[in-house]
Amino acid sequence: MRDEGACGWIENEGKSKWGLGVVTNKEARYCGLQMRMAKKDEQENKTGFWWKVYLVYAFLLLFALAIVLRMGTVIFVEGEELLGLSRQQSLSPETTEAVRGNIYSADSSLLAVSVPLFNIRLDLHPSVVANDTFFKYLRPLCDSLHEMYPARSKEQYRQFLLKGRREKRRSLLLKRNVTYMELARMREFPIFEKGQFAGGFIVEEHERRRLPNGYLAARTIGYYNQESHYGVGLERTYDAELRGKDGFRLTQRIAGNVWRPVYSKDEVEPENGHDLITTIDIRIQDVAEAALQECMETNEAQHGCVVLMEVQTGKVVAIANLRKQEDGSYAEVMNYAVGEAVEPGSTFKLASTIAILEESHIDTAVKVPTGRLKYYSRWMNDSHREGWGELSFLEAFEKSSNVGISYLANEVFHSKQQRFVDYLCKMHLDRPLGLEIAGEGEPYIKNTSDKTWSGISLPWMSIGYEVKVTPMQILSLYNAVANDGKMVKPMFVQEIRRGNEVIRSFKPTVLVDKICSDQTLATVQAMLQGVVERGTATNLRNSLYKVAAKTGTAQMNYGQRGSERMTYRASVVGYFPADNPRYSCIVMITNPQKNRIYGGSVAGPVFREIADKVFATLMKGGEEPPMMHPDQVDTYMAGGYAEDIEKVYAGIGIESPQLEPTTFVRLRGAADNAQAFDEVSLVKDVVPNLTGMGLRDASYLLERYGLSVRIQGKGRVKRQEPRAGSPCRKGQTVWLYLG
Repeated sequence: MRDEGACGWIENEGKSKWGLGVVTNKEARYCGLQMRMAKKDEQENKTGFWWKVYLVYAFLLLFALAIVLRMGTVIFVEGEELLGLSRQQSLSPETTEAVRGNIYSADSSLLAVSVPLFNIRLDLHPSVVANDTFFKYLRPLCDSLHEMYPARSKEQYRQFLLKGRREKRRSLLLKRNVTYMELARMREFPIFEKGQFAGGFIVEEHERRRLPNGYLAARTIGYYNQESHYGVGLERTYDAELRGKDGFRLTQRIAGNVWRPVYSKDEVEPENGHDLITTIDIRIQDVAEAALQECMETNEAQHGCVVLMEVQTGKVVAIANLRKQEDGSYAEVMNYAVGEAVEPGSTFKLASTIAILEESHIDTAVKVPTGRLKYYSRWMNDSHREGWGELSFLEAFEKSSNVGISYLANEVFHSKQQRFVDYLCKMHLDRPLGLEIAGEGEPYIKNTSDKTWSGISLPWMSIGYEVKVTPMQILSLYNAVANDGKMVKPMFVQEIRRGNEVIRSFKPTVLVDKICSDQTLATVQAMLQGVVERGTATNLRNSLYKVAAKTGTAQMNYGQRGSERMTYRASVVGYFPADNPRYSCIVMITNPQKNRIYGGSVAGPVFREIADKVFATLMKGGEEPPMMHPDQVDTYMAGGYAEDIEKVYAGIGIESPQLEPTTFVRLRGAADNAQAFDEVSLVKDVVPNLTGMGLRDASYLLERYGLSVRIQGKGRVKRQEPRAGSPCRKGQTVWLYLG
């Protein structure tokens, strides 16, 4: 039987579908089962969906809890540490460099100073310099750059900047070592005037050491490189004092990747370097360098040096060193006075003479041979091979006889040769002076225990061979003779200052209290004066003051086979004024080429020019030079060309004095207040009296004589150096002090 039902299977064209119709009980049960199963599946699907929802909510809840926990950990546990890391990333330590101290001469002139220089770089990225700005002002900028630095053309500047723009360069180097004045001018150029952040104008500052007086004493002043730690001269020796101490500060990164200073309690201010006050007198240094250079050029010498030193203190007033360059010019490239130990030649005879007198106490009238003398298998010759016959010890010294001096040294020390060496060591010739300038040459005094000692060592050492000393050591010996036997160490620095505060003051250092007895000292002082009065240095003789000196002419390549010609080293060393020594001086010229080889003729003129200048300007601490004539006292009210003076008188309605129109005259105030005119005496090779004259007339007269004029002050001539009546030479410098 069939039951009526709402659900059944309906066959329709071979396909089973659910449909409405009449089904059997069996079919109905099957249909119910299917429906229950479908309902169960639906319930299971709903349950699975909600489980997923719950899991998502649970995950989100746990994630939120984790975030909250992490935030709490960061804030309350790791906060300080993370803040510190943040500060490290945004803060950077920066060294603030100290300003290097200056070096001054004794008269407060700058010898070395640090000046700020700038490197200019450009940020040409379009994000910094807009296109409309760059291309609009490019040509005006190139015009300005070419006007300041014409080494590049306008078009070259344009192509250079365009290339940097295409490459989007952020730090294009435009110019190195720009001065402050140039920098100020560049800041006003088109585009640059917009600064770093709109014009890409980047400025890098650094310092460079400058010598305001050019190459005056350049090698003695020296230099020092902080990176390589290499240097010479005072810059190296006193680097710690000059350098100062660098400071420290923090900088913070702000917008635009710009760093700005952060002021905090940890900041350390830099301590600028101290200043050095040297013993150099810039005026005398100028004279010494000019005289040395003229000598070097005249004789085409290889190199040379000159040193001027105060007798009592050892202060080096002037020191110059010149060497010939490949192009024929001369420059200070090595401190020969300090660093070159050489065979000195005849200037060493002073040390031998002291040793002879100390050991034997012989009279200077004792006779000695001259000309030629044989020691073992070797002949010794005088500069004049025929000799002068027999001479006294004094005359042999004055004429610088090699034979005469070596003969006495051999006679006195032949059986006790080590005694001779001991005397040289007593005079501090066997060891360095201990100068504050690095690179002092190592002296060599041969000892009898040396393997090279031979039978001819003693006589040859006595005339300055087979020994080596520096010019500064020879000068120190002569300075000791002038200083009553006391040898002082040459000094280059007298004070270290911080502003006006004296940090350290240097005193003279005594190396030897007494190099010889007073009797020997008096004898050699007289002998040195005799060299100038009657011997090889008569060109140093001066009627205004006395000079004591010794000349030297050393053969440099003696005994060398294959030498085409002899080379020589000419020198003069001494002190002045001889009766009251104030300064000692040495001049040494190596390998002169113009057929002049002797110390007196080659080095003598340099010594003379320096001595004349010093005598005129520095005697008695800047007071009027000694031996001033009465007419040198400033009583002259005016002076000038006679024709001009007559015109002035006529112009103001005063009766004109009777003057020779073509003469130069001076108006003098007499004791009774009457006025009188004195004619200026014009004598060739003699400095005229210029007191009371105006600068124009005084300069005309000096230039007419071929003299160089230096001026100090304003007004009329109040004082002149050298004084009136002094002998003069073409090219000599005359100082006019106006007031």
